[in-house]
Amino acid sequence: MKTTNIGDKSVQLNDDEEIIWQGRPQQGIIRNPAHIGWGLALIALGLWLAISAAPPRSMAGSIFGGLFMVFGGYLTYFHAIVEKNRRASTYYALTNQRVILTYSLRVLAYPILPESRIKLKNGRYDTVLFTMGQRTGGQQGTNPRGVGFGHLKNGEDVYNLMLSIQKKLAAKPRNTQN
Repeated sequence: MKTTNIGDKSVQLNDDEEIIWQGRPQQGIIRNPAHIGWGLALIALGLWLAISAAPPRSMAGSIFGGLFMVFGGYLTYFHAIVEKNRRASTYYALTNQRVILTYSLRVLAYPILPESRIKLKNGRYDTVLFTMGQRTGGQQGTNPRGVGFGHLKNGEDVYNLMLSIQKKLAAKPRNTQN
């Protein structure tokens, strides 16, 4: 086993494993600006409802105004700050055997298998979705486990690289020793 750094996290690699690609999601506030706009509009509507509702006539206006302000604040804060901070601590890597994601305090590594599904979602920034085999046990049932390399400028290149790694691994004979 050898150790390497991906972002600011230490990751164990197999002796025959090497990093082929490393990247990060696009930084900054890049979510749909409409989310932030709607959040600010809901805050303004809630403030208007809360101020215009005279207590003897309608307490509902104050209650609904408060709810609109809370929901609008959450929508604005989540898309403006939380998503930006999450992407700032996220790093992606592809080895000749696995996909690796590091963020916050977590390091996730999943093997690329011949039966893995790899999908590209084009958009303003691309997302490469990687779905492994079926989950087993507990309440997880048989839903596929998936991860994504989101908000990439070069998503199509990463997608093609994942497919080529998958094809090479599918052509390689599997070790059946225990």
